[in-house]
Amino acid sequence: MNPELWLVFLPAISWLLFSLGGTQISDTIQGKKWLRRFILPTIFGICLFLAHFAWFQALGVAILACLMLHLGYGSHTSWKMRLLVFAGYGLISVPIGISIWNVFTIVGCVILFLLSNIKFSKDTFVWKIWEGTAGLLCGIQLGYLLAGHGIIWKF
Repeated sequence: MNPELWLVFLPAISWLLFSLGGTQISDTIQGKKWLRRFILPTIFGICLFLAHFAWFQALGVAILACLMLHLGYGSHTSWKMRLLVFAGYGLISVPIGISIWNVFTIVGCVILFLLSNIKFSKDTFVWKIWEGTAGLLCGIQLGYLLAGHGIIWKF
């Protein structure tokens, strides 16, 4: 695959599955958490394997993503824990490399979470925008490295 196509595919599929795996999809369909927690990390691992990273790196990203995407950040979660969850989202790519997108993911998740929860902006930054964008940022983080940018370690 053309390396730049990773920047198209991974952010798009991440936005979709993160959103579908979140809160309610429609009035009659609840969110399918398994899409976000299991299918998305599996896709991450498969993409890394297809991009010729070592199997243990692909597995490392898949397991790390699965663990991070299982962590809660709801109304009963402390702000300290939420910040740790969002930091975890920014570390999903660490088994293959790092880039400025690790930082953008953490900061973007925190800012959008705040905007989706404070009174004057929650009607603009609705929850699905937060969910989709959090997934998008995770996808960009990985896609950017797969496209050959950032500091990459390959075995």
